[in-house]
Amino acid sequence: MKIRTLKYHIQQGTKSLLKNRLMSLASIATVAANSFILIVSLCIVLNLDYMLEQVENNVGISVFVSSGATDDEVSLIEQEIKKIPHIKNVQYISEQDALEWAQESWGDENDILTGLEKDNPFPRSFDIALDDIKFQKDVIKFLEQLQTDMEIKLLSQRGILKNDSQAETSETSESDTTAPSDKLISKEDIKNPDYSFIGIEKIRHAQREAEILLTISTAFRIISAILILIMGVIAVVIIMNTIKLTVFIRKNEINIMKYIGATDWFIRWPFIVEGILIGLIGALIPCIICSAAYTQSIEIINEKMSFLANIAQFRPWLDLFSFIIPSALILGMTLGVLGSITSIRKHLNV
Repeated sequence: MKIRTLKYHIQQGTKSLLKNRLMSLASIATVAANSFILIVSLCIVLNLDYMLEQVENNVGISVFVSSGATDDEVSLIEQEIKKIPHIKNVQYISEQDALEWAQESWGDENDILTGLEKDNPFPRSFDIALDDIKFQKDVIKFLEQLQTDMEIKLLSQRGILKNDSQAETSETSESDTTAPSDKLISKEDIKNPDYSFIGIEKIRHAQREAEILLTISTAFRIISAILILIMGVIAVVIIMNTIKLTVFIRKNEINIMKYIGATDWFIRWPFIVEGILIGLIGALIPCIICSAAYTQSIEIINEKMSFLANIAQFRPWLDLFSFIIPSALILGMTLGVLGSITSIRKHLNV
């Protein structure tokens, strides 16, 4: 296409846009509403994905050790944990490490922890990092089985595990309450919810939280896609009506151009330019508004709900809008082109 021809198409498209101001504004407003839904949806979905990625990267499993476990027993537990598949790293956290971490987390408000150095309530634990989050369920199952197996092993080493013959004797005979068998623990006792473990006391993980975040992200994607589709159809219809009005006003001119040999694409281009301008303006307005609003919103959230920073961070503005702005502009242009091409099609059949 020659530069002079391109200039002509742009001039005609701009004139048509300004001539039908009311319909053009309606079309721009519809595209803007559609782009606004797209931008807000992308902001939420991409931030949810970003947070989920952070949760997945930071999600580990904490294994807490009973205060009654000896140092040798703790070492034995650590060795057994390291044998479990898909565990990348195991970090031991002593009572003092846990207290120092709590003091750092509380920051200026750590006065509440003053005096706990002499009577430290924090348990020893192991922080477990996985090589892939998808194996979390499998690792948790291994740990739960290890908790039971290790308890039986430690009870046996301490000589307080009741064997099968002792269990049968205690059921079939009456014995004095001070008899040694009364102090023994059977394997069935371990299954009791109120049982206090002497080895691995508790296993803590964030699997449920990660699954909830993933479910919310998936549901919001579906809802957003439906809304964008509905608004897209409405935008195309209104743009079509705007272009149709222009086509109707210029139908005699179009007929003359057809009779003197103008090609269909030469006639189409001014209307396509008009549709592109409508789409670009309609998409650019919410991009500017949402861009400023996003920065301000993140500042307010970080200020009012600072605790969220300990859980997950929001996507940086540049990282987010370097993808959103081109997507919104492309959507606006696509809607404009679809509306213009569809509206002029039948008027070219002369």
